Amino acid sequence: SFTNSFDNEVEILKSRTLAKKVITDLGLYVTHAKTNSFGYSTPLYKNTPIQVYMSPEEADKLPSGVSIKMDYDGEKNLIVDLEYSILEEKVNLNAAFSELPAAMPTDIGVFTFTPDTTITEKEAVKLEAYVVTPQTCAENYCANMTVAPTSKTTTIAQINIKNTIKERGVDFINHLVEVYNQDANDEKNEVAQKTAEFIEQRISIINEELGTTESELASFKQRSRLTNLTSDAQIALQENSHYEQQ
Repeated sequence: SFTNSFDNEVEILKSRTLAKKVITDLGLYVTHAKTNSFGYSTPLYKNTPIQVYMSPEEADKLPSGVSIKMDYDGEKNLIVDLEYSILEEKVNLNAAFSELPAAMPTDIGVFTFTPDTTITEKEAVKLEAYVVTPQTCAENYCANMTVAPTSKTTTIAQINIKNTIKERGVDFINHLVEVYNQDANDEKNEVAQKTAEFIEQRISIINEELGTTESELASFKQRSRLTNLTSDAQIALQENSHYEQQ
């Protein structure tokens, strides 16, 4: 029924598969924060002085979450302290860079550090970043998201999400809808393409069968020495006319 169809679409919107696509596209599996002198951290989104990046393919294979602490002088110098676990054993790595952007190869993948050139006020700052697998991040977003009809008689879904940064939550929802619509269009195009291919295949088979039938019919006439009655009648009329003229 129509209601069941709407319920199915709601479940798709809530799915981890769709959420993971959004997380991967927006790079939300890497989070940033500024470490304050009072012992707490302020979440950062698009305004982080240093952008930490790891490819989603490598992030998918992480053995654990990766904690990154950074000391940045606001110019070109960056000190990095990286920590993660393998089989419950902690691994600590350190690096110092005097030129940015910089790359830090490790056994679990490559981390890159890029300064935000749009920030005009250069100041020394302590930063944090945390990297998780896109799947883990998707599960977290799904756990904090609700998708429900606005009323019992409508087919309009309302999406809500809890997030520490409002702009990030808005970006997630907007891109979720974009990916959902794109997937729906891709599915329709795939069905249309397969339908067109099926029709072309059937037409080809029918044309082949018709060609074979016509060929067999002509061959049968020839073998049976059957004549075309219309042609014979025309010949007879022509001969009769010729006789009358004589």
